[in-house]
Amino acid sequence: MAEQDPNFKDDSGLLTLFLGVVVLVGMAGLPATIGWVQYVG
Repeated sequence: MAEQDPNFKDDSGLLTLFLGVVVLVGMAGLPATIGWVQYVG
């Protein structure tokens, strides 16, 4: 990863948690979305 900007503070880690949730939901939801599109189409 790139070195962190010293002006950026993420003391609570919420951004990391949010990004982790987004990636997890995206990976879990992508196959379901593809399947749903194929089923509807």
